[in-house]
Amino acid sequence: MANTMDLRIDLQPIAAQGSTDPFAWHAAIRARRHAFHTVDAILPREDRTQLEATRLDRAFAAAAEAGLAATGALLVVPVQVRAGTPDRLLAHLFRAALRHRFPLDHVVVEISADESTDRDAAAALIHGCTDRGLMVGLGNFAAGPLALGLLAHCSPRLIRLAPSLAHRLDIAPARARLVEGVLRLARGMGATVVAPAPTEEAEQRAAIAAGLRHFQGELRIEQRVRRYTRPMRRWGAPCAGMRIAA
Repeated sequence: MANTMDLRIDLQPIAAQGSTDPFAWHAAIRARRHAFHTVDAILPREDRTQLEATRLDRAFAAAAEAGLAATGALLVVPVQVRAGTPDRLLAHLFRAALRHRFPLDHVVVEISADESTDRDAAAALIHGCTDRGLMVGLGNFAAGPLALGLLAHCSPRLIRLAPSLAHRLDIAPARARLVEGVLRLARGMGATVVAPAPTEEAEQRAAIAAGLRHFQGELRIEQRVRRYTRPMRRWGAPCAGMRIAA
């Protein structure tokens, strides 16, 4: 079985623009670079299911330690669709939530909408969540064919935009129009669209202009520092003489 000692959960706040009170927390899984992606690829399916059970348990343990159940906020829990059948994955999720006394009606099961996701497995997990009355979220949403196809299987509670789609909209007007289209689609489905928190003032203005109102992470706008360089010599101007030490 894989070593899970360096697996940790990073709870990231999700809040509306201008609010300091998060309405949801994302239980992001953090590990040594590429460690668990490699492990998932080489482990037998039974061991992958057990590894996913460990991930889920640690996500709810982190939420319990942070006292999130008392706040009434949602907990967004990513679930790896390739780790097992929907029945087994959701059974592990139920056990973890009950073990750490987190209300299931505040849990959002997040399914990756990345183009590398197994579409059939993702659709099966969506239907499993719907049958059990669980809220569904779509993560890494980049408006690709698979992501749009998954929307036909559910009305998600949350759509988390992929950083590749939502990053630096101030210099990418084409992507800004794509984001506007996703927002129009989400409004009709009653879904909340979440983007990574901007880090620059111009990026924040562009995100708000596109219609984004909910962000994940700390909104820390950093002022761009102007770097001063030596002035360039005007073309044709004489070069200053250089003194060489004796």
